[in-house]
Amino acid sequence: MLNIPLLSDQIKINWFTLSFEKDLEQVFKKYYFHDSLRHVRISLSIGLVFYAIFGLLDASLVPNAKNKLWFIRFAIIFPYVLLVYLYSFSKHFQKYMQLSVASAVLVAGLGIIAMILIAPYPASYSYYAGLILVFLYGYTFIKLRFIWASGTCWLIVIAYEISATWINPTPIPTLINNNFFFLSGNILGMVACYSFEFYLRRDFIQARLLDTEKKKVQKINMELEERVEERTAQLRKTNKELEEEILERKRAEEALRESEEKYRFLVDHAETAIFIAQDGVIKFANPMTIELTKCTAEELTQIQFTEFIHPGDKSMVLERHRKRLKGEEVPHSYDFRMLDKNGLQLWCHLNAVLITWEGQPATLNFLRDISAQKKLEAKLQRAEKMEALGTLAGGVAHDLNNVLSGVVSYPDLLLLELPDDSPLRKPIITIQESGQKAATIVQDLLTLARRGVSVSEIVNLNQIVQQYLDSLECEKLLSFHSSIHIETELTPDLFNMIGSPVHLSKTIMNLVSNAAEAMPEGGSISLKTSTCYLDNPIAGYETIEEGEYVCLTIADTGTGISSVDIDKIFEPFYTKKVMGRSGTGLGMSVVWGTVKDHQGYIDVHSSLNHGTKFTLYFPGVRKELTDSEPIKKINDYIGQGESILVIDDIEEQRVIAGGMLEKLGYKVKSVASGEEAVKYMENRSVDLIILDMIMDPGIDGLETYEKILKLHPQQKAVIASGYSETERVKMALNLGANTYLKKPYLLDKVGLAVRTALNEPHNPSL
Repeated sequence: MLNIPLLSDQIKINWFTLSFEKDLEQVFKKYYFHDSLRHVRISLSIGLVFYAIFGLLDASLVPNAKNKLWFIRFAIIFPYVLLVYLYSFSKHFQKYMQLSVASAVLVAGLGIIAMILIAPYPASYSYYAGLILVFLYGYTFIKLRFIWASGTCWLIVIAYEISATWINPTPIPTLINNNFFFLSGNILGMVACYSFEFYLRRDFIQARLLDTEKKKVQKINMELEERVEERTAQLRKTNKELEEEILERKRAEEALRESEEKYRFLVDHAETAIFIAQDGVIKFANPMTIELTKCTAEELTQIQFTEFIHPGDKSMVLERHRKRLKGEEVPHSYDFRMLDKNGLQLWCHLNAVLITWEGQPATLNFLRDISAQKKLEAKLQRAEKMEALGTLAGGVAHDLNNVLSGVVSYPDLLLLELPDDSPLRKPIITIQESGQKAATIVQDLLTLARRGVSVSEIVNLNQIVQQYLDSLECEKLLSFHSSIHIETELTPDLFNMIGSPVHLSKTIMNLVSNAAEAMPEGGSISLKTSTCYLDNPIAGYETIEEGEYVCLTIADTGTGISSVDIDKIFEPFYTKKVMGRSGTGLGMSVVWGTVKDHQGYIDVHSSLNHGTKFTLYFPGVRKELTDSEPIKKINDYIGQGESILVIDDIEEQRVIAGGMLEKLGYKVKSVASGEEAVKYMENRSVDLIILDMIMDPGIDGLETYEKILKLHPQQKAVIASGYSETERVKMALNLGANTYLKKPYLLDKVGLAVRTALNEPHNPSL
């Protein structure tokens, strides 16, 4: 057996079997299998189709023998080839592919030889062509290797020679003719198959050699790259160091640029004016400085910065600026007044530091507008002053109430004892009226203390205004100021409101009285009511409840109020009136307290010689007025001997209350403290207790009532106090106290409160 070279002296091939050396042959077989598998399956599929179609030829040529032929065709050959096709999908097919395909070709060829033997002459000649097709199929299309295709086809030829010579003798001329075609076809097929496989193997070798060369080239390239990399390593290192240096420089430049942009952004968008002052002018200014001074940047460099300082603060600011430039110790920050370009005064807070600007000393200044803060501070100071004065007034009012009780309350008892024609009645009534006037002043103090509004009912402001205009006080005022006339414009469909008629009437009286005294030469006072909707703040108020309001406007054409005085008009005892002639100086404080107690707002507009206008806003309600109760007579208050416990820390109050209740027909017991009351009630019961709210020392009225309720859960009570309804009074009422009685004691008020409490059930709301 000779070996022939194939493209290379190192690669040999067997000239007969076309096989490589063992290792290479195994690689080729795998390659050949994967390259041929799809083609083999297609070939088997086509062979099955055509083998079945040629069954029609059997029925046409040899109808008498078609059953035998079909048995061979469809019972033997077709199933066998189909089995090989299905086996091609098995994982073992790679190992036995050549054997399986060669057996299918052999079975197909032997089947056609059997058909030649069965078919009668001359129809049998038609099957010789089918045998030739099997040879062509086996050598070319079915992808059999040369050695397998040659062996299979020559076995078919041998089988034909045996069958044509001994089984079904064929005439010699026909046999010679058939052998010529069969031998020629086999030889040509072998040559074709040999060529196909030879060139396939050559292409396989070429691909392997090409792959080997590629690997060699890749290896050479890698070695070359390594050499180049080694030779350029130092250059890379140098370049890297250079790049790092350049990058570091770029980073520094970028950081500097970002820093400049950041500080430029902060300075340009700061809400504080930032500027540099040097040589008496402003050398650098941010936009807020321009906005604050109302000057352009160019104007700032041409105007001495001292022009922006208020004259009253100029010497102080300049002195500190000079000391700072000299390096002396001065405060870094302080407040002063400045003037903008238009002369508008602003309060500012300055923070300044010494710097060097363009080689010369300068100051870096941070200026903030604190005008709003100053206004808030002033408002807070006024509020604290009002609160302090209110606390003082409340304490004074409480003490005065106790003192006045004898003056106001005892005349009721004395008048009950005196006959109608007694000469003492008039002096006693005068004493009582004087006491009531003093009580009115006490009521003003309570209003100032924000503790005066004790009655809240549905009222109509039009009615209260009209009642004042029809009152003796208004008539007396107009008689004293004969050159003044009052104009009214009362809205017919005015909303009602919740308030105290007494305090509202007094507010109107105070405002009208002030308006009259502001017009010594005469003039007009206008009273106007209206309904409005507030959704924006009123001057002087940061917040305001949005909603519907009842408005009262009282305007005059008098001398007006100066800008200096207008912020002080609501302060207690601040007055421009003549001492001893125009009242106590509490009028406007009472107005302020009343409006606040009604959850309202005040708006004031005034200027010298142009009159004054007060607008009062009270929350409106969509509720109807309630009918007023008819005035009751003293006989309606007479008791039936019910027992009453009076609890008060002031002896005079206990005596007055006890005397009134005994006159009204009640059995009265008095104690001086809450502790005494609780001890008294431990083993006793009474129909009603009258309980002072503020007792010192010891427990107050609320705590006393809580302890008594634990002993007598249904205990009825009347709460008494010189103040209006505080939170603790409301808590006592929620516990079941029947009513609230305001001091000083008056016979009709005491009688009504006691009778109402005795007639109503104990009804706690907690």
